[in-house]
Amino acid sequence: MIYYCNMPNSKIKILFDATLLLNDTTSDGKRAGQYFVALNLLKQLLEKEELHITLFSEYRRYIFLSEFVRKHLKDYSKFSVYSYNTWLDRFAISVSRFLLKHQKKYVYSKILRKFVRFIGYRIFYIYERFFSKLDLKDYDAFFTPSEPITPDIMSVKHLKKYAFLHDTVPISLKDFYLYNNPFMNWYNCLENSLSPECTYFTNSETTKSDFLTYYPFLSDKQFSVALLGAAERFTPVKNQDLIKSVKLKYGLPTDKKFAFVLSSLDQRKNFFFILDNFIEFVTRYEIDDIILVIAGAVKEDYVEVFEDKLASIPEPLKDKIFWIGYVDDLDVPVLYSGALMFLMPSIYEGFGMPILEAMKCACPVICSNTSAMPEVIGDCGIMIDPYENEELISAICKMYFNENFRKVCIAKGLSRAKNFSWQHCAGVIADKIISDFSAQK
Repeated sequence: MIYYCNMPNSKIKILFDATLLLNDTTSDGKRAGQYFVALNLLKQLLEKEELHITLFSEYRRYIFLSEFVRKHLKDYSKFSVYSYNTWLDRFAISVSRFLLKHQKKYVYSKILRKFVRFIGYRIFYIYERFFSKLDLKDYDAFFTPSEPITPDIMSVKHLKKYAFLHDTVPISLKDFYLYNNPFMNWYNCLENSLSPECTYFTNSETTKSDFLTYYPFLSDKQFSVALLGAAERFTPVKNQDLIKSVKLKYGLPTDKKFAFVLSSLDQRKNFFFILDNFIEFVTRYEIDDIILVIAGAVKEDYVEVFEDKLASIPEPLKDKIFWIGYVDDLDVPVLYSGALMFLMPSIYEGFGMPILEAMKCACPVICSNTSAMPEVIGDCGIMIDPYENEELISAICKMYFNENFRKVCIAKGLSRAKNFSWQHCAGVIADKIISDFSAQK
């Protein structure tokens, strides 16, 4: 079902690309950092009186839009949904929805289920490519929180185009990524969509600087920095019984302290660096009361390598490492709060949201001194060179042995985290859009 509302003519009418948000039902890396950025920006922009948001998605994801609306958006007076409403649109959607809905019936035939799913999505692809036509004459602007702006949208001259850019990982770390993987294909589309005609928001000064460096046809005046926030659920959890129950839920020993690692697992996150130096720390100092807990989905092209690394850990030390995989959203603040320290010695981050989440949960942080991470942590923890083993071991030592230092980091982190909010992030975006349209009058 599609919902509409009446709106004053004076409002700026914005198409909001919700395509990424339609990964809402997955429990994997797709529901990670950029997903939560998109969700929180949408919720905040819906509160801006000067704007009217119409949710938009690429045609092949359109059938999931109603489900997302029912789950997350309760006040239908605040938004509309873009409708593909020709008879051919409706026919293609109905056929695809039927196939995708009934694929689950083929539980005993994986091949048949995949075939039905393939046909369902293929109908969308063919229809979108050759038949679907966008009707955008009634809109003033287009905003995407993550996805590349498509050529169809770019060709609509009267639309002002706005996009949120998160990082330049595939270019900054080009040796880490193969050019035939899905992420690189996606980034190539993003690269091709960059244009001097668009306005961009970045999550840090680092990301802004990187885009200007790698794409010199873009100009400084096209960019505004909108530092990210963290969800309201990230607050200190002091209930020890709750912390104990969550540890039991993920098979963690309740009588051990733990260092916590959380992110999607791939090469740039530097997990082997963490593993090797944590093992060296507990071995060198003969420590038996702390474990390393690693949470997060593993990228497909990294699973085998990561599992081989875990298998290579000497047998007496394997009980020091716990890989717990995907963690339910409500359990993440509990694990941050129960951890002795949070480790994030990444090679590169466009922002580093887990650093902010940990600080909000009163968990002291060790992170890299590279890319955008210093912009987030300030002087509230320990920054290290992500290639220097002794720096990480020394940092873990200080967090483990010096309780007073940990308390100072916690207090500073809680104070600094107040400077980051989704209200401010969305405010930068809304103010820029409103300013652009005010200048036209």
